[in-house]
Amino acid sequence: MLRNNFHPAMENIKLSPIVSISEEVRSKENLFKNATGKDFIKFQRGEIDFATPAYIVDAAKNAMDEGKTKYPKSGGEQVFKEAILRKLERFNKAEGLTTDNIIVTYGGQEALELVFKLFHGEKTGGFAPVWSCIIENMVPYAETNFIQAPLGKDFSVDFDKVEEVIKEVSLFYLNTPQNPTGKLFTKEEVVKIAELCAKYDTFLLSDEAYERITYDGKSHFSPVSLMLENTISAFTLSKTYSMTGWRLGYLVTRNKHITELAKLTDYTQTAGVTTFLQYAGAEALNNVEEEKKAVTAMLKEYSLRREALYNGLKEIDGLEITKPDGALYMFPDFSAFIPESIKGRQREVYVYNQLMENGVAVVYGSCFGEYFTGNLRFSFSGVNVDQINRGVARIRETLQR
Repeated sequence: MLRNNFHPAMENIKLSPIVSISEEVRSKENLFKNATGKDFIKFQRGEIDFATPAYIVDAAKNAMDEGKTKYPKSGGEQVFKEAILRKLERFNKAEGLTTDNIIVTYGGQEALELVFKLFHGEKTGGFAPVWSCIIENMVPYAETNFIQAPLGKDFSVDFDKVEEVIKEVSLFYLNTPQNPTGKLFTKEEVVKIAELCAKYDTFLLSDEAYERITYDGKSHFSPVSLMLENTISAFTLSKTYSMTGWRLGYLVTRNKHITELAKLTDYTQTAGVTTFLQYAGAEALNNVEEEKKAVTAMLKEYSLRREALYNGLKEIDGLEITKPDGALYMFPDFSAFIPESIKGRQREVYVYNQLMENGVAVVYGSCFGEYFTGNLRFSFSGVNVDQINRGVARIRETLQR
């Protein structure tokens, strides 16, 4: 009989619950509209609804016309890596790096996977809540034991808890600004986390996917600017430039042994990122004037959405919410609306199911780890202000039933 069980590193990977939720919405939205005449309000996905800026699209077309369609160079094309280096110096204030400190990857996700794979079978850790793909995909693929250090209810950092985790693990994962909370870790917090990692010979993996999406004059601080060889940063063009489907990212570390290993591992998986995409990426980073126009326009709209969603939700009595300083998410606590008699799994999805029945899609808190199971994640990356206002009205109506 042909076997149907394979290595646990593959068998234990799960489909992202966010994808599953989106499939559930797809199956219900037509029925809901036929019954009510209303559209689903979709807060569940982190997809960007802006088009990729024309100057980047044109650069990809030009690169194809110029024949940049052959096998890519292992680790990344020089033209893109040099653009990344300039961006790191300009925006991240990271000095003393060379192109040998950079590996080009298929999105930030591949960069993260390569790093987790370096610590195969070892203990890893990070903050809770944690992006669902870490615990559903990266951790089982690398067969690591991921230990969670919970943030406070207001997403503050308890450094005693953090230190307890850091001294037990080989790799500590930091996502700033964070998915799902929108927390922007301060420079002081990032430096202290980096110092604790250095104290215990733990590597720090910094996921900086939302580095450009910050509010109220606050700015992102990258640990790549610190002169530490135990720090690895993962970046992507997906969010900053609305290039989610392009799958273009990069890994940066001062530890050149890691970049050598990552280059070899990357070659075994994808043999490098498509050449013409890298030329488009170089233009995205190099054309500072066009970049500023695109990023400014997106941030202006995101700020309006953030205000509408926060102001609407905070008016709901019993709902606890912290205003995010970055990224595209809010993670309010709906625990007060869950009857004490409901336990276990049903408790985790109680409010989620009620909202889904009323045409509002969110992500329930247990998708992001073992803590914050009464919270729900809202993404405002793909909903306009009008949709947000209608969604909040529906949420209020649902909770008051």
